[in-house]
Amino acid sequence: MVKILARLPDKRSVVSVYGTAVFMVYSWTVLTSFWKVPSWLFFLKINEMLAVYAYSFLVDFLESALLLFLMLLIGALLPKRWWRARFIPNSIVWIVVLLGSIMLRLYLNRAPEGWEEFLYGQWIWWGYTVLLAFVLNVVVSRVDWLQKGLASLAERLTVLLYIYMPLTAISFIVVFVRIVI
Repeated sequence: MVKILARLPDKRSVVSVYGTAVFMVYSWTVLTSFWKVPSWLFFLKINEMLAVYAYSFLVDFLESALLLFLMLLIGALLPKRWWRARFIPNSIVWIVVLLGSIMLRLYLNRAPEGWEEFLYGQWIWWGYTVLLAFVLNVVVSRVDWLQKGLASLAERLTVLLYIYMPLTAISFIVVFVRIVI
């Protein structure tokens, strides 16, 4: 267990990667919900809309934590020189490619009548997504200025944790109260 913990990156790197995951997941939720708010006004009260956001932020929190856990697990399993030395750029590439692919896939397949094509194309879509992530990971690992740029971006995105984490804490309270009462 001590060997595995020694292979994990430092706290600052973990927070930077988590900030990137939080930015992408939470911002996607907020962006997509803004398309629905005008219709919600017809049949939901304000407190019900806030409850929808509370549940959404809890799911976003779990998704972001799962992504971070996945990146840490990869870092613990792979050799130290492959992942830990470039934890931030490698993790950001994987997070951006995976989440970007999910977002694009959902955006392109919004119509309910195309669900069969959506399901049949999953293996091809995700095969290309993983291939793209591997290729970009190799490119990033060889270009120093790109690594520094991604690390700088991740560090700047941690500022959003000061917005999204209090909202998540409030969401936990709201959901807890709704379940108990």
